[in-house]
Amino acid sequence: MLFHYLTSIALSSLALFARPAESATPKSPGLTYLYSLNCTLGTSIPVGAGPHGDRVVIPITGGTFSGPKLSGKILNLGADWGLIDNNGTFSADTRYQLQTDDGAHIFIRTSGPAQPDGHLHLRIVFETGSAKYYWLNNIVAVGILTTGDGFVAIDAWQLTT
Repeated sequence: MLFHYLTSIALSSLALFARPAESATPKSPGLTYLYSLNCTLGTSIPVGAGPHGDRVVIPITGGTFSGPKLSGKILNLGADWGLIDNNGTFSADTRYQLQTDDGAHIFIRTSGPAQPDGHLHLRIVFETGSAKYYWLNNIVAVGILTTGDGFVAIDAWQLTT
C-alpha cells in the first residue's frame, strides 16, 4: 500500500516537470547587469605541472568595481590559481575579496576558460553574510574577462528568467 502511494506521488511529481511533445525550444534566460570590475595584478608565479596542467598563480592586488546595486574596492586578499591545459588553454580559478562602499565583505570565486578571441568566460559564485547583499549568495552569475597589461577587466551579469 505504501509503495503504491509513494509511486503515485513520484509519478505525479514527474508530470509537473514534463514538457509537452509539441513544445518548441524553451525561452532563453535573460541577463541583468551586475557590475564592471577593474582588477590590478601582481607578477605571475609559475608553480609547475600537475595532473590537470601547468598551474600559474597570479596575485590579485587591488582594484575597483561599480554597478547599479553594488560598488567598492577589491582587497589585496586573493589570487588566480589558473591552469594551462595540454592544448595551451588557460582556465581561471580565482578566489578574492570585495569590500563594498558601505563596508560589506563579499568573497568571490570565478572559473572559466579562455576563448579564441582572448576573453575568458567566467562562472561567478558569491559568498557574503551581509543582509543587504545576501541575495548574491543565491544567484547564478557569469562574466566576460578582458586581459590588459597588469590588470583584468570583468563585466558581470546575473542570469534571470
